[in-house]
Amino acid sequence: MALRIMLPSKAKVGDIMHFSFASRPGQTISGFEVVINGQKIRNAECIRNRGKGGANYIYNVTAPGIYQFQITPIGPSGERDEPRLNTLEVTAEAD
Repeated sequence: MALRIMLPSKAKVGDIMHFSFASRPGQTISGFEVVINGQKIRNAECIRNRGKGGANYIYNVTAPGIYQFQITPIGPSGERDEPRLNTLEVTAEAD
């Protein structure tokens, strides 16, 4: 299993973050299992890319802080792909 780690992303309260995932050839992504700061997120918002089989996980930034994401793509039959780890640093909304 390869582990993919990205440098921290930066956002402000009120931003909408899109985490994009490409699908493997012949497979599609039908949803995500998302864990943020150790808490599993129910009903993670998923937008599918038509014709490409990939998808985006959408996160609405509501509070400042540092967030650790573990996002695992899930296929139509429940198969799981490799999780992706992301760090998001959120600052308060500008005045």
